[in-house]
Amino acid sequence: MSKDLNITRLCDAYGALLTDHRRELIRNYYDDDLSLAEIAENLGITRQAALCSIKQAEKQLLDYEDKLKMVENSDRLQSHLEQALSDIDNDVEQAKLRLRHVLIELR
Repeated sequence: MSKDLNITRLCDAYGALLTDHRRELIRNYYDDDLSLAEIAENLGITRQAALCSIKQAEKQLLDYEDKLKMVENSDRLQSHLEQALSDIDNDVEQAKLRLRHVLIELR
């Protein structure tokens, strides 16, 4: 199973919505880089149970993002802010426009 590191970002945003068990599995697998065998041994479950629970947690996190778009919106706002910061040196008026756009999106 290849690791989608975007899941870590999703867990940061939505992890509180997962059960403690699922959050622990995701953190063990992605943040601590434990293998399925290590996770299974540590939690006293089978490797298959660990895999199934991780897959369910990943699906749940992806579903939250699909509906709420918190990470996508954060990325977009960060991009606008970085561009506005870059514009300050070259075009203050353009930077102001970008910042106004960010404020409108935040409302």
